[in-house]
This record gives sequence, C-alpha cells and structure tokens, in this order.
Amino acid sequence: MSEGKKRVLVCDSIELEKLALTNEFQVDFRPAITREELLETAAGYDVFVIRSRTRIDAAVLDRATSLKLVARSGTGLDNVDVEHARLRGVTVVNSPESLVEAVAEHAILLMLALSRRLTVADASTKAGRWEKAGLMGTEMKDKTLGIVGLGRIGQRVGELARALGMSVSIYDVVRIPPEVLARLDAKVVGLDDVFAAGDYVTLHVPLTQETRHLVDARRLSLMKRSGFIVNTSRGGIIDEDALARALKSGALRGAGLDVFESEPPSGEILSAPNTVFTPHIGGQTLEAQENAVTVIGEKIRAFFHKS
Repeated sequence: MSEGKKRVLVCDSIELEKLALTNEFQVDFRPAITREELLETAAGYDVFVIRSRTRIDAAVLDRATSLKLVARSGTGLDNVDVEHARLRGVTVVNSPESLVEAVAEHAILLMLALSRRLTVADASTKAGRWEKAGLMGTEMKDKTLGIVGLGRIGQRVGELARALGMSVSIYDVVRIPPEVLARLDAKVVGLDDVFAAGDYVTLHVPLTQETRHLVDARRLSLMKRSGFIVNTSRGGIIDEDALARALKSGALRGAGLDVFESEPPSGEILSAPNTVFTPHIGGQTLEAQENAVTVIGEKIRAFFHKS
C-alpha cells in the first residue's frame, strides 16, 4: 500500500467497478466477512462500505480506531449505530436517492397484486385449476391512498398513484411544501385519519424508537375492513402479531410486505390470509443497485476531497 492511501473495507456484495474509487484508495473486498473477522480487522480501515447484511454497532465502531466514514449502499441506516458513530467522530452516509423508483414501483406492485389476487390466481392456474369465478378483484382507480411519510419514495408513490386515478392523503411529521401537495393534488391529514380514510395505506418512514410498532392493533382497527396495508420501509413499523390477528379475523382485507420484524420472517404472520410477501427486494433492480453503488462511490470521493 502506498503511503497516504485511504483503506476501504467493502463488507457486503456490491459491484466494485461501480464504486469507481481511484488509486488514492486501497479497496479490500470481503463480502462474506463475519462479525468476528470484522472486529479483528476493523482498526485498519478508514472507510466501511456496507449494505444491509453487515451491522456497524458500538462494538465495531470502538474497534475501528482509524475509521472516518461508514458508507451504506442503499436506503435506511438501522444497521448502523449512527449516534455512537457521531460520538466517535465518524461520518455516516447512504444513498437513498438511488432506490426511489425501484421501491416506489414495488409498493404499487404489491397494491396491484393484492387488488387482483395475483399470487392466488397464478398458483391455482399453474395447479391446473380454472377458478375465474372465485377471483374477483378490485380496481385502484377512484380509491384513496394514505401515505405515511412523504420523503422521496413516498412522493414517487403518490405520483404513480395519481396516474392510476387514486386520490392521495398524506401524513408526515415535517411540513410538506405547498408545491409538492399541489403536484400530487393531495391533502395532509392526521396520522389516525390516514388509516381511517385509506382504502390502501403505504408506509415510508425510517425505523426509530418513535416509529417502532407505529402500526399497532389500535391503528389497524381504524382501517376499513376492505382496506389493504403495504410496507416497503422497515419491518418493525408494523406489529406483525397484531396484523396477523386483523387479517385472520377479517378486520382487514389484505397486506403486502417486503420487510419484516425479523428477516427471514417467522411466526403467525406467515399463516395470515390475503397476503403478498417478498424478501426485502424493493430496491432489488439492476438499475437501482448499480446507481446505489455509484452514488456511494461519489460520496466517498467527495468526503475525502473536502476533508
């Protein structure tokens, strides 16, 4: 290693050529690194590049005595102890802007699949049955979509929903610019009102102490019996046991989940009826993954050029 080179440890599987780090960086690619190995080698690196697999907690940060930057390719930072990083003087960045289109399309896909009972129709047809009469669906046009959290992804979901002829209601903890509301032809309502009025409710908030189990038994009880809930943000936002009970009792028509409290999921939620589940693939498109790594590479270079 040449003197002065920044040492970068890539802890998860990414396309290194998209990272595009120059010769001022030495990159070690260890996508299967274990926690024990990470703890043993952490002290030697200036940068960690991660996705969702690797957890950068206080123990890792305390070992990483040379660390200056944690770069998370993708959206969400729940696998990074951001507060402890701040106390250690370590900057944390991610690339949520790169996944907007992929996650927004996936949220709409889950709504459509639930509305038309797509997975049931697919399975029964492949099994040799022709159950047309029993597969009556619903249209999304003229229905109300409640959006909880109007960041980049929430806004894009709203745009796609409007193109489908839906009306849009929004709840967010921050003030939404009037021009955004005008573009979406949307109205701001209270959090409980999103659940009470929505034919569909979609979640786009980070997982924090305040948002954990934001969707609990009480909020689910506010929803229409014909309502659908979709979550492509973080699994802990929904109390899965409460959701399973609501689905099994018929208090809620259906749920589409791409994220779970534990991954892979377990428990009662797996036997709940009228569900479409996917294995955290909202951002899993070729375009989004390539762009996420490209953006992270740009942010790493910019960080050290400013330092």
